[in-house]
Amino acid sequence: MDSEALVVGAGPTGLMMATELIRRGIDTRIVDRAARRNPHAKAIILQPRALEVLARLGLEDRIRDAALPVVAANYYTRGRRVARINFRGLKGSRFGTPLSLPQNETEGLLLETLHEAGGRVEYGHRLTTLTQDADGVDAGLSDTVHRTGRLLGCDGAHSAVREQLGVAFDGPTYPQSFVLVDGAWDTSLAHAEAHYFMGPTGVLVVVGLPGGLVRVFGSAPEGATPSSVEETVRAIAAERCPVPLRLASVSGAGHFQVHRKLADRFRDGRVLLAGDAAHVHSPAGGQGLNTSIQDAHEAAWRLADVIRGRLPEAALDAWERERRHVAEAVVTDTDRQTRLWTWGGWRERARDLAASAAERSGVLDRVLPPRFAQMDLRYPAEGPALGPLGPGTRLPDVPLPAGGRTHDLLREGQHALLVLGGRTPFAGRDLPVRAHLDSRTARALGARRPGAVLVRPDGVVAAAAALTDRAALHRLEQLLPTRRDTSKTTTPPPSVAHEEKA
Repeated sequence: MDSEALVVGAGPTGLMMATELIRRGIDTRIVDRAARRNPHAKAIILQPRALEVLARLGLEDRIRDAALPVVAANYYTRGRRVARINFRGLKGSRFGTPLSLPQNETEGLLLETLHEAGGRVEYGHRLTTLTQDADGVDAGLSDTVHRTGRLLGCDGAHSAVREQLGVAFDGPTYPQSFVLVDGAWDTSLAHAEAHYFMGPTGVLVVVGLPGGLVRVFGSAPEGATPSSVEETVRAIAAERCPVPLRLASVSGAGHFQVHRKLADRFRDGRVLLAGDAAHVHSPAGGQGLNTSIQDAHEAAWRLADVIRGRLPEAALDAWERERRHVAEAVVTDTDRQTRLWTWGGWRERARDLAASAAERSGVLDRVLPPRFAQMDLRYPAEGPALGPLGPGTRLPDVPLPAGGRTHDLLREGQHALLVLGGRTPFAGRDLPVRAHLDSRTARALGARRPGAVLVRPDGVVAAAAALTDRAALHRLEQLLPTRRDTSKTTTPPPSVAHEEKA
């Protein structure tokens, strides 16, 4: 066997996958068909839930230093603002707003982390063949065959891995094309906010970038070509934006189609598909990069435990069910947003009246920021709950009395057993990271009675039980993993004064 895992594709999805596997002690090789790292910005929005994943790699400070907070989104129809969403009220995360950071810069930070973990990308290796058997996968890479235990297809919308597997990738393409220009734009629009201008001729979106730059993109008029992107963006900006928007210099430009596609399956034996190889959709809401990063992180910790015999193969089936559930929701939501942009007639009037009413009532600010951030996303799961803390829900990242936050307890990359407002019911067991949290922290998490919560490495609740519920405690105990060796994990554990180690 040449490696325990082979990651094909070195975009954000592949870099996250390879880094997390290597940090967990898995012998991993990562290859990419391109000759060098992609220099293009592509996606720019990082949502809080994906940022939490990146923070677990130790990237929180580096991302904050490089990125621009996006504090609000404004929606206009025919030049008149009809709604505003304030992201500053987002609670339960150390990241209070989305951040704007070009994808190539995010990739650069992930590449640094990969190098720090001891990995490197091998560029110029194209996957040409793929066969698998009960023991491993043979991957044809240019003029060699690489034998690996597992293969991770993170190679984008035109995935060679998916094509070699014969996995269907069906869905429509939106009729209109889109154009974008990143650069220095002279405008009075608030830089730290997103602006959506909707009208009968199409949509125009203006979003701030770090360093005072701005991204302007929108639906292109019929007949627009890739050779005339700058002229097209200037024209639609002048037509659709009610305030002056003048281009001073260009740092990047593009002309692209938007598709809505979902892979028929995300797992085929020893091969997994993640990121754009498994799902593509509209850029509305800034969901694509974020969903892909989480695909990879959640696959990697499970796969590492499967390889080491700590989890059964069924854990990878559970990953596929969960991530497909997420992908279906994201594809549906982004499609709905894209169609809302282009409504006219009575639909346009109804949309604007509903949006204005929702803003006045506070519904927009309560519902949409956590939805865009994917913080309220729940995986399909059943079992007892402690208030909002039930199987499949995300553990809120709230401050701890002695310093730090609850997600710091996940930095070791293990499950965490949280005992809320009482004594541990599992004394003497060889447990994962264990913390006793006081009643104030329990209330901040939404728990109103003493209980125990088992949290997965991805911040998702695996099980919850009141301390008085013997049956639920027994079910939780069956899920408790034994403590494992973390000597190969490069991120040091947090310093949390009240944390107890089993």
